[in-house]
Amino acid sequence: MAKAPVHPRGWRTKRYILAALMVTLAVTAVVIAVSAVLRPARIVFSVTGAVAGKLDRKSKTRQLNLTLSANNTSHRAGVKYSSVIVYLQFKSNGTEYKLGAGPASPPWHWQPPGATVSMSQSGTLFGTALDIGPSGRAPAIGVLVLAVVKYRVGPAAYTRPYDVRVVCDAVDYVGDRNISFPIACNA
Repeated sequence: MAKAPVHPRGWRTKRYILAALMVTLAVTAVVIAVSAVLRPARIVFSVTGAVAGKLDRKSKTRQLNLTLSANNTSHRAGVKYSSVIVYLQFKSNGTEYKLGAGPASPPWHWQPPGATVSMSQSGTLFGTALDIGPSGRAPAIGVLVLAVVKYRVGPAAYTRPYDVRVVCDAVDYVGDRNISFPIACNA
C-alpha cells in the first residue's frame, strides 16, 4: 500500500506568511493610490483689479474694491470654497492697519478642474490713511487671503476641508507705483 506524501509542517506556515505579505502589499498599494487621487489640488490666487473710490469728505471714508481670481490648476479635482476672507494690510505714518474687506462671495457651485473664478471684494477705509504721505506716495497695500476649501475627485470622492492662506504682493490703489495686474499671491 502506498502512502501519501507528507508535507512538512513548515510549508503551511510559509504559505500563511506569504499570504499575509501579499495582503499587506495590496493594502499598501490601495492606500497609496487613494492618497494620490485625494491629495489637495493647487489653487493659484491673484489680484486682477483694484480700484479706490473717492474720499467722502463728510464721513472721511473711502471704498476699496478688489477683484480676486482663483485658478484651479488641477486636471482631476473640483474645488468648493466654504469661505473666503480678505484682509488689506498697510502701514501709514508709522501705524499698521489691517482692514478686513469682509467675506468674499465665493462661487457656491463646484469649480471644475482647470477653471478660473473671480470674486469681488470691497472694504471701507476710515480716515485719511490712504492719502499721499510725506514720501510723496500712498502706502503699499498687501492682500491676505484666508480660504477654506474642499476638493472632489469624481462623483463621490470628497476630501476634508483645507485651510488656505496666501499673501499677495502690494496692490496699487492710487496709481503712483506703476504696478500692473494680475498681481501674484504666494502661500
